[in-house]
Amino acid sequence: MPTDAAALRAGGARAGAARSRAFTFGLLWAAGLLAATACSDSETPLARGDRLWADSAYTEALAEYRLSYALSGSVAALGRVAHGYAVTGQFERARDAYTELLRRAPEYVDQAVFDYLDLAERARQRSDRYGMAGAVEAALALRPGLPVEHMTTTLARYYAGTGAADRAVEYFDRALANAPPDSVPELLYELAQVQQARGNCRSAVELFSALRERVAETDERSAQARYAIGACSWQMAKTALTTEPERALALLETVNQLGIPATVQAEAWFERGEILLGLGRDQEALDAYVQALQLARTPRGQLAEQARQRIDELRFGRRPGGPGAEPEPAGPGTHSRTRT
Repeated sequence: MPTDAAALRAGGARAGAARSRAFTFGLLWAAGLLAATACSDSETPLARGDRLWADSAYTEALAEYRLSYALSGSVAALGRVAHGYAVTGQFERARDAYTELLRRAPEYVDQAVFDYLDLAERARQRSDRYGMAGAVEAALALRPGLPVEHMTTTLARYYAGTGAADRAVEYFDRALANAPPDSVPELLYELAQVQQARGNCRSAVELFSALRERVAETDERSAQARYAIGACSWQMAKTALTTEPERALALLETVNQLGIPATVQAEAWFERGEILLGLGRDQEALDAYVQALQLARTPRGQLAEQARQRIDELRFGRRPGGPGAEPEPAGPGTHSRTRT
């Protein structure tokens, strides 16, 4: 499903032709409506529009500029029409007019960028994130890399809310680069949530860890970050068991140190024992199996029985191959089982 951000970047491509026809029709309608008045007046519509503009009668001036463009088709009139739409807050019409203007006269690009940024700032001030994002995207399409630092936080939150994770991350990164120290924890927290939601657990753990270094333990965000770190570490550990056993071991240690998720503590200890056993660290493996046995939710369940077997092997030399024994594991991280 396309996101709002994708629709913004497309710039209404699917409706572009229809808007262009509507724009032209509107100008012709204005010409027909005002032609009778204009023909009996020696002042041209363009000059009349300039006079009204000077008096801050922007809506009336825009009508004259539209008439002038409908009659003459001049670039000067179209430039005034585009600017008039922007000043009167009509972003979509301003963008349509500027699209045509820049096709004919690319030198107007700076005027277009200025107007888009002005529209974005006005949208920001009235808390219109959608309007602000559309105007900023239009400006960036003309001037990539344009500095919009004072809007980056709002844009990041807008894109996060619409599910446009890539754009949200881009703007959160830009916001963090220029944020005052007291704003950094909240930005770290929000960016970490975006990364976790998109399945990027490694980045999420780094960000949540950075957050916990900056806030008190009593801060609600610290508790939420602690849970997220544990959950993400468990998820990454399971993935790394067969390919990166030592990394999996470090992640499992984090899971057990935090005690999160609470429901997998016994299994995490058992997996630590399996990795340590495969690495030849028998005493550490024995300690891990003892912890797994003590924490097993079902004393006679499969996990508890496997832990007992490993403990007997290490304490009494009952290696696999005896009655009821399981095959020797091939190596660390290759022996995860479904346990209860």
